[in-house]
Amino acid sequence: MNVLATHELDVRRLRTPAAVFLAGGLVLAHLPEGWGLPCPLRTLTGVPCPFCGVTTSVRDALGGRVRAALNAAPLGVVLIGAAIAIALRLIPANVRILRIVLAAAVMAEWCFELHRFRLV
Repeated sequence: MNVLATHELDVRRLRTPAAVFLAGGLVLAHLPEGWGLPCPLRTLTGVPCPFCGVTTSVRDALGGRVRAALNAAPLGVVLIGAAIAIALRLIPANVRILRIVLAAAVMAEWCFELHRFRLV
């Protein structure tokens, strides 16, 4: 498998999921703070996964607390921006994505989470 290979993504197929993601985030922003799903990796090992804090980040950002969202997980704010761009058709229908860029984004978020939980 070539890690540097590109993958063509049909963004049209993501418009409905993006809109559902944004609507769910807006609903989540109005639920009590303690509501959410526990991370199985963190529950079992104490080590956060790369996506720990994304639910909190989305809730905070769509609730108007952007600084708190960035402190929880910057990836959540990025996902909101991508969902808005996809839902509003601001991204071309077919986008070529480098796998290395996606892997680097997930690794950067995981490094952030490990630092946030003082594990590195």
